[in-house]
Formats: sequence, structure tokens, C-alpha cells
Amino acid sequence: MRKKTKAILYLLALSSFLFSIYGQESQDIKQKREADSVKAVAYFRSAGDFMSGNKSDSALANISRSLYLDSENGFMALQAAGFEFLGAYYDQQSDWEEALRNYLRASAAYTKSGDNKNEARILKLIAGKYYKAGVYNKSAAYSVQEFTLYDGQDSRMLASAAESSGKSYFFLPDDSLSLKWYTAASHYYLIDSDSSGFLRCINKMGLLCTRSGKFDQAIEEYNILSSAYTGKKDLKNLANTYNQIGFLMFRKGDVNSALDNFRKAIDYSEKGGKDDFFLSDAWSNMAICQQNLGDQNDMLASFRKALEYSKASGRTDEVARIDRIIATIYFNKGDNYHAEVYCLECIESAKKSGNLDVLQLCYKDYSGVLEKGNDFVKALEYYEKHLNLRDSLNYANRNTENERNSKVATMEASEQRIKSELSDEEIQGLQLKNLQTEAKRKEKEFLLLQNQQELSRSENARLNQSLVLVQERLELNKRVQDIKSLKLQQANDSLNLIQKDEAAKNLETENKLLAKDKLLKEKQLKDEKLARQFAVGIGFLMLLAAASILFGLISTRKKNQKLAESKRQIEMINSDLEIKNAEVLKQKDIIEQKNQSITDSIQYASRIQTAVLPPISFLSDWGIDNFILYKPKDIVSGDFYWGVEKNEKIILAAGDCTGHGVPGAFMSMLGHAFLDEIISTKKPENAADILNLLRDEIINALKQKGTTGEAHDGMDISLVILDRKAGKLDYAGANNPLYLIRDGRMIQYKADRMPIGIHVTSITPFTNQSVEIKKDDYLYLFSDGYADQFGGPNGKKYMYKPFQDLLLKHHDKPMELQKEILDNTFGKWKNEREQVDDVLVIGMHMASGVRHQASGIRRQVLGITPQASRLTPVASCHTSFIENLYLYTSC
Repeated sequence: MRKKTKAILYLLALSSFLFSIYGQESQDIKQKREADSVKAVAYFRSAGDFMSGNKSDSALANISRSLYLDSENGFMALQAAGFEFLGAYYDQQSDWEEALRNYLRASAAYTKSGDNKNEARILKLIAGKYYKAGVYNKSAAYSVQEFTLYDGQDSRMLASAAESSGKSYFFLPDDSLSLKWYTAASHYYLIDSDSSGFLRCINKMGLLCTRSGKFDQAIEEYNILSSAYTGKKDLKNLANTYNQIGFLMFRKGDVNSALDNFRKAIDYSEKGGKDDFFLSDAWSNMAICQQNLGDQNDMLASFRKALEYSKASGRTDEVARIDRIIATIYFNKGDNYHAEVYCLECIESAKKSGNLDVLQLCYKDYSGVLEKGNDFVKALEYYEKHLNLRDSLNYANRNTENERNSKVATMEASEQRIKSELSDEEIQGLQLKNLQTEAKRKEKEFLLLQNQQELSRSENARLNQSLVLVQERLELNKRVQDIKSLKLQQANDSLNLIQKDEAAKNLETENKLLAKDKLLKEKQLKDEKLARQFAVGIGFLMLLAAASILFGLISTRKKNQKLAESKRQIEMINSDLEIKNAEVLKQKDIIEQKNQSITDSIQYASRIQTAVLPPISFLSDWGIDNFILYKPKDIVSGDFYWGVEKNEKIILAAGDCTGHGVPGAFMSMLGHAFLDEIISTKKPENAADILNLLRDEIINALKQKGTTGEAHDGMDISLVILDRKAGKLDYAGANNPLYLIRDGRMIQYKADRMPIGIHVTSITPFTNQSVEIKKDDYLYLFSDGYADQFGGPNGKKYMYKPFQDLLLKHHDKPMELQKEILDNTFGKWKNEREQVDDVLVIGMHMASGVRHQASGIRRQVLGITPQASRLTPVASCHTSFIENLYLYTSC
């Protein structure tokens, strides 16, 4: 009965303990998840703040921490937002592969969290990217997938997704699918009361029907547009609609109706705010109709009208095309003079527009005109120009098509690979979660077993305590018995002690007698020992004398042998010294040869560095009164100057690289090359942007990580962008300031206290300072070599205050004289001492003031191709030069 009771109590205790453990574990997990969710959100927000501050490295680090917590705890919505953040970052960096990878991860995460709206938004973004890249099959697929995610209530988003699908299929081209999706989009725009979107889709449906040869259906669509625009009094779009109806009527063979519609288009365009671009095309369409009706005079007048509007709109390519048509008209009429005039105008306009297709046709036509005028040599020359340009265009078009196909194939293969990698990641993630679940289960089982063992140990401890109490009682009884035995033993010991005392007294008497006998014997032994020691001493002295004589003889012989050996060794050493002396002389000759070779190499490197640097007169060539004092410490220099003139601005830098000599020269070459690359391939907005980009290039090139003990190579630099038209300059500096002297007073623009290279503040952007420039301003850029030179009577540094005073004292002297004064002062201060660093000082005098822009703005003629799609040639033309009507599209 007692055993059963104990077992029941044991089981109850175990159940209670396990319940408390599991309850505590559940509570701990809940608290941990809440804490992790707060951390994950905080990391995500910090990432956004860092990205806003252009601190991308910190932003990426924080978003990675957030994603780790999201993955550990299954925060799917926040994980999706984190992947979307990464996608947007890589998209901004133009790394489409990484952007797509993260957008697809975000899409998958939104799918798992059941957030269809945000998943559709990600798919819309991917579709847009593919559309811009011209991969229309992919953009169409993603837009269709986006459409399926919206519920039937969100008509606005359904319309947008359907329209995007239609646009992609339009350019594939797949007219039937494009028409289907534009029809769906128009339906949803109508539900959403979005008239603008509805009319846009109707216009596209009209274009698709036109392209498919369904002219009657296309006219129905354009009639809908006509009614809508009439009601809105939208004369511009009404003009476009009548232009398109005119095109359809022409294609149906009703040239008179086409002509009437083109007249209406021109009339509405002139009433709605004359559009030169549109009117040039409408008048061309009018001329084509008049040519088909045989009205040659009106046709020529219409083409001249189209030419007038083309010139007014700045469409030099269209001017060239119409010049060519008019030249052909005169050529067919036999008027070779006017044909040649318009051919030359056509060639000039085509060259201005950069439209090589029109230019090669102009060459061909002009060749025909010259041939008819019996100028066969020149006719052959222009026909060869036509053939060469035509062949080169065909080759370029083939290359462009091949490049586009290759780009599409690469993007599709990249997406397929990314999807495969993401699938593998998903599988690995599931496997990892299964392993983690199994590990947690085993951990709980282990905890259960551990608790069972703990209870068992508790029961055993209680039993052991009972046994200990019994043992203590037995031990107590044993001690009582032992005490009684000890008392009896003590009595016996007392008797034994008395007996032992008597025996000790008898033994002491016997010992005294024995001691007396021992003393007598010791005396006799001592006398005998003294006699023996005396005899031994005499024998030892005699033996010692004999040994001394023998040792002297042997020592003398050994010394003679050593002297002979020493003589022989000295002779050998003298021989070795002569050989080594010859070798030393030979090594000296080799070292001198190598030293000369190294010096020659450095001299050649100096010529290379001099060739890379701008010519010393480059600022004078740009119209700036200046001097450049450039004194390398060694053959090559770590200081360098650099400049470029771009977009009517002068960009100038004075750099001071870490070290001098060959190491400094290497750094200066890097700085020079990176500055050239930044200006030619990137678009920095100001001087600080250039320094930020230069710092990134230097850190990447030197693979600097900021670890302890790492060399902090880099450079100090001052850089200005001089805009003489605007009368200002931008300045940014890394440790090197800019001095400006105006009206006899020096103004110092301080640099940022950080170098170009790895530094504790390397994530801090440089500061851009804008400075107004006036006539007779003096600017000075320099390295620290001049101020840091040791010299003078006390061997101290020259310092910056005397340097400033020197510049201020002589700033109004001619530039070359200033350079001479600076050079002489430096030489006198240095005297016979060694130059400690490279020296660079650049001075500029704004002698002629600054040039300001004229009030008028020069207009740059751009080669703008019309939005029109030129369709099939008109078969019924009287002459071969009329090619196409203009049909307006809006993609």
C-alpha cells in the first residue's frame, strides 16, 4: 500500500513539474517573439533612415538583421517588405538580377501571408521593368498574373493591369491578345468612371483593328472617340481622331473622304492651339491624297506647307524627308535645277537630324539628279556614299537586333536561374525548419527525461537520509562500548608503566658502565689515526712534486704545437680575406649596376607620370592667368594636379597622395585615372559628389576594410568646379583648404577633416561649398609640402601662417613672378637641408572677370521621331517617292 501511494505521489509531482515547465516555455516563446518583432521593425525603420541619408552599407546591414529575425519567427509581412526594400535598392543601383531576385522573394512572402494586393503591386513593378527593357513576353506574363490577383471589386487596379497586358501584347506583337486585354481594360475603366483611361483604350483598339486590316471596326472605335472628344470640346484629340479616320478611308480606297477628314483634322488643330508637329504630318497626308487624285499643284503646295510646319517644329528629319519628296517631284517634272536645290537641302537637314536612313536615300536621289545633269563623276561619288551608308545601316540594324535578342535571352535565362535558385532556397528552408522542429522535439523529450531523473534522485536522497539516521544510532552504541573498553585498557597500561620504570633504571646503570669503556677505546683509535695521517701526508707531497715536473714538460710541448697551429690558421685566414675582398668588390659593382637600373626605371616612370599629367600650360590654354609650382621630392611625385573642361566648366584638382617617391606616384596615377573615369562615365552634380565617388573608387581599388593594423593609404585633395558663365565655383576638400584673396583680404574655405581613403568617418559625405567669383579674385590650391618644409636658422617647419602672409603680400604681382618668389623663398628656407615632401601650389587670377550667359537660350535641335507608326506604302501613287501616311499612336 505504501509503495502504491509513493508511486501516485511521484506521478502527480512529475505531471505538475512538466506542466509548469511547458507553461513557462510557451510564455517565454511568446515574450521572445514579441521582443523580436519590435527589434525587426526597428531594424527595418533604421534601414530606411540610413538609406535616406545615403548610407547604403548601414541600411543593408540593418535590413539583413531585420530579415534574419523575420525568418526565425515567421514574420511574413515584414519579411516581404524587407525583400522589397532590397529589390528597390538594387534596382536603383541598376543591378537588375539582384533586384529581380529580391522582388520575387517579396512576391513569394506576400503570397504566404495572403497579401494579394501587395503581391500584385510587386508583379506590376517587375512587369514595368521588363516593358522598359523591351522584353514584352515577360512584361505581358507578369501583368496577366497581376490581373488575376485583384478581386472583382477593385475595378481601377483591374483596368490598369489589363491595359498593361494589352500594351505588352501590342509590341510583341500579338494583336488578338492585345485587343482582348484592351477591351477588358476599357470595360473596367467604364465601371470606374475613368473616361480618360476608357478613351485611351478605345484609341488603342482602333490602332489594333487598323493594323489587323479590320478597317470598319476601327472606324467604329474612332467614331466613339470622335463623339467623346466633341462632347468634351477637346479639339486637339479630335484633330488626331479625324487624322486616323482619314487614314482608314484612304486604306479603304475612298481618297475623297480621306481628304475631307484630313482637312477637318487640320481645321481642329488650328482652332485648338496650333500644333506644328501634328500639322506637318497632316499636311503631308493631304499632299499624298492630292497626289493620288492627280492634283499636282495642290499636292506641291501642301508639301510646302508641311515643310513650313516641320521647320517651325524643329523636326529636321521630317524637313529632310519632305525636301526629298519635293526634289523628286521637280525631278519627275524635268526641273533639274530645283531638284538639285531641294536635294542639297535634304542632305543638309538629314545631317543635322542625324537620321542616316533619310540621308542615304538623299544621297541616292542626288546621284540621280547629278547623273541626269551629266555630272557622272560626282553622281558616282554620291551613289557610293549611298551604298556605303546603306550597308553600314543594315549592319548596324542587324547588330541592334542581335543585341536586343541577346539581351532578351539573357534576362529570360537570368529569371529562370533565379527562380530555380529561389526554389532550392525554399526547399532548403523547409528542410531546415523540419530539422529545427525535430531538434526542439528531441530537446523537450530530453527535458522530460531530465525531470524524471531529477525526481528519482530526490527519492533516492530521501531514502539515503533514512539510512544515515540508522547508521548514526548504531555508531552511537558502538562509541559507548568503546569508552568502556578504553577505561579497562587504561588500568592495564598504568601497571605496565610501573614495570617499565624499574626496568629503565636498571638499563641506565648498565649504559654508564658501557660509556666508560667506549671512551678508552676511542682514545686508542685516535692516536693510531694520527700516525697513519702523518705517513700519508709525506707520501702525497713527494707524489705532488713529481707530478708538477711532469705537467710542466707536457704543457711546454702543447704550447709549441698551438703556436704552430695558430700560424697555419693565420695564413689560411689571410688567404680567405683576399678571396672575400674580391667578392665584395664584385658585389659592389653588381649593386651599382642595379642601382643605376632602378634609377633609370624611376626616370622612365617620371616621364610616364609627366605624360599623364596635363601640360603645365593647360589652364592658360583655357584662358586663365595662372602658375603651377610643382617640385617633386624625388624623381617621381606623390603630389599631382589634374584638370578637365566639360560643359563649359573647368574642373581642377590638387592632390597629395600618401607618401612620396614611387609609392606616392602609384597613388597619384590611381587618383588621376579615377578622376578621368568619374567625369567621363558618371554625372556628379557638384565637387563633393566627385570626392565621394573618388573615395569609393580608392577604397575598392585598395581593398580597404578598416581592420586594425591595416595601412590607411589614400590622399588629401582640394577640388574646384569653376563656372565662369555663372560667376561661381563649387569647392570640396579632403584635408586641403582653398585660399581666395579678394580686395587685399584672404578668405579661407576649410576642408573636411578626412582623407580620400578608409577612415573612421568614411561614410560621411564631403561638404560642397559654393563661392561667388568676382573680377580680380585670386585662388590658390596646394598640398602640405610647402608649409611642412624644415629650414631656417632653427631647423623648424615653415608653417601655414607665413605661407598665407607670403601669398597675401605678393598676390597682386604677375603669376609667373609669384611662382618665382614662392620658389626662391622655399629654396632659401630649405637651404642645404633635404626636401621633406613633394610641393604643389596652383595659383589662378580671374583677370578678365567672369562671362555671363546671354539672355537668349540656344536651342538644340533634337532628332525627335514622330509617335506615328508608318504603315504599308500606298500602292496607287502616281510616282514612287510617296511612301506613307501618318497614323498617330500613343503608347
